[in-house]
Amino acid sequence: MASERHNLLRGLLRYSPFVVKNFRAYCSNLYRRRILKSSVVKPYSAVFYATHKCNLDCSYCTQKNPEVFSEELDTQKTVRVLHAIRRGVDTILFTGGEPLIRPDIAELVRVARRQCRFRDVLLVTNGVLLGQRRAILDDLTGLIVSLDAVTPEPAGQLTKASVVGRVLENLEMVRSVWPPRSVTISCVLEEWNIGEAERILEFCAEQGFVFSAQSAQNGLYPNYSLLQSPRYRAFVDKLVRLRTERKALINGSPRLLRTLLEFQDFHCYPTMFPRVYPNGDVFYPCEPLRKIAGNLLEDGDFDRIFERGRRLYGEVPACKSICYLFGNVLSSYYVEDFWGLAGDTIRR
Repeated sequence: MASERHNLLRGLLRYSPFVVKNFRAYCSNLYRRRILKSSVVKPYSAVFYATHKCNLDCSYCTQKNPEVFSEELDTQKTVRVLHAIRRGVDTILFTGGEPLIRPDIAELVRVARRQCRFRDVLLVTNGVLLGQRRAILDDLTGLIVSLDAVTPEPAGQLTKASVVGRVLENLEMVRSVWPPRSVTISCVLEEWNIGEAERILEFCAEQGFVFSAQSAQNGLYPNYSLLQSPRYRAFVDKLVRLRTERKALINGSPRLLRTLLEFQDFHCYPTMFPRVYPNGDVFYPCEPLRKIAGNLLEDGDFDRIFERGRRLYGEVPACKSICYLFGNVLSSYYVEDFWGLAGDTIRR
């Protein structure tokens, strides 16, 4: 027990800026929920869609052109959007589409880190172009690479399996200059790739990368048929066991993983991770519902936009947990199980 307390205190000291930030967010959200009776919580980290263009065509993707499209602003206006985002949060996640396709992405990431002074600048990518964009690593604090297979399939046009060899080479390059724990390998689970997900998990263990998983959506809804698959259930059990025993670097606490992958009920707080489209539009309460409450270039900050969203659309609706995206489930644990999530994170 003494050793456990010692490790906890050491973790608190080591991650003191992170701890202070989370505690402030917890107090603010407690006030908003208990006193103001609002489910519109304080933004914690923003997701910026740099582009909806992509060089692949993954079947489960919900953020690609032409199904989803938002006009990209020029570099100067996009920088203004980044500064507006920074007024509300100190962490930004660049995503897409495939953000590395955007010609000015390295400049935008550099501005986010050095001019806007975001504490954390993360980027989600399919990894194909990392070798050509190597300089971008100088201004990122974390990288999320999406993989659904590690077995090459050259005949699979515009799928990740068709380019997996190049992605693995690029990951080796990243590992040569970065601590491996700064890289998360994100795997979208479908019935066909459970075996590949096992291999990706083993690959992460060998390389020292963090493994992350979520199931593919069926439109707005999860693929409930996965729960009838013995292979899927066994893989979920394995992830939870490895995470509980701390035998693998897996994103999410054991309880969060169960909620996420077994489609258990949760209360979503989407304004915790506001989503911003390339033109500066901000969604309220969340992107899947396609309701836009304002634009950062016109309105200036998230608080003003979310207040308008409340007037237009009301409080965040109880949507019966239909959208099992990692960030949405995570928001529930940040707000409703803050101390459990904090303790698990620090001890890990």
